[in-house]
Amino acid sequence: MPDALIIAVNYKGADSTENFLRSASGLECSAMARILVVENGSGDDSGERLRVVVRQWENVELLESEVNRGYFGAANWALQQNLLGKSMPEWVIVCNNDITFEDRRFLVRLFQRDPKISQVIAPAIIAQQTGADCNPFLRERPSHFQLLRYQFWQSNYYLMWFKQWLSPYVRTVRHRMSLRRVNSKLAGPSAVYAPHGAFLIFSRAYFEVGGYIDDGFFLYAEEFSVAEICRNLNLRVVHDPELRVLHNAHRVTGRMCNRESFRQGRNGFEYALRKYFFPPNPRNSQQLPE
Repeated sequence: MPDALIIAVNYKGADSTENFLRSASGLECSAMARILVVENGSGDDSGERLRVVVRQWENVELLESEVNRGYFGAANWALQQNLLGKSMPEWVIVCNNDITFEDRRFLVRLFQRDPKISQVIAPAIIAQQTGADCNPFLRERPSHFQLLRYQFWQSNYYLMWFKQWLSPYVRTVRHRMSLRRVNSKLAGPSAVYAPHGAFLIFSRAYFEVGGYIDDGFFLYAEEFSVAEICRNLNLRVVHDPELRVLHNAHRVTGRMCNRESFRQGRNGFEYALRKYFFPPNPRNSQQLPE
C-alpha cells in the first residue's frame, strides 16, 4: 500500500499548525500518512501548546528543535530522524504550517500517481489572498537576463519592499488572464521547471536516484534548489492542478518584508547563484551527493 510522510514546519504559528492538523486529519486515507510537526526553535510557547495538540492523533509526532534551522533545514532534520530504523515512504511532503486541505480526497488522488513518472509534484497551491495558483513557481529555467533582474530586486531593501507590495496585484491580473486562456481545474499535469516551496511533494524515486533536501541555506532558495537538483538528475517536476491545497501565506512573517527577511532572501538567492548557476570553479563546486 502507498504511504506518505508529511513534514510541517512550525515557527511561532501554533494556531496555524493546529488548523493544519485538523484539516489533515479529515483526509480520506489519513491513516496511511504519518505527520511530523517540527517546532523550529520558535522561542515562544509553541512547543508547550503543540505538545497538547498532537496528542489528539496517533499518527502525528512532534519534533522540537532548540534552534531555528530554517525551513529546509528543519525539514531535512525531521526526515533524517524519521529514517532511523524506517524505510523511505512512497511520498514525502514538505510544507508550511499555514496550509489547509480543501479536498478530502487529496491523499487518495496522490496515491493514484505514479512516483516513477512524477518525481516531484507541484500541486495547485491556492493563495487565499488572491485566489491564484502559486504554481508553477517558474515554468522554465530563468535566463541570464532574468537572474540579473532578480539580483536587481534583491539589491535594495526598498526595491524588494515595493515588489512585495505590488506582487499580489500582479498575480491577480495574471491569474485572471490565464483563466481566459484555460480553466486551471480542467488543465492536466504538465512538466515545469520549479515548484513553489510552500507545499512540495517528493516521490521515493526522487531520493533513490540521488535527490535530497538541500539545507545549505536558511530560507528562500527552496524552489531553485529543488529545480536544479531535478535538472541535474534528469527528474521531472510536474504541476498537477487536480491536487489542490489552500495557502494562507505570511501568517507569522507578514506579507511585507522586514530587514531580516530581506537579508535572508538575498542570502538564499546568492546561495542558489553560487551553487547552481554560476559556481566559481566547476572542478571545485559542490557536487550532488552520490
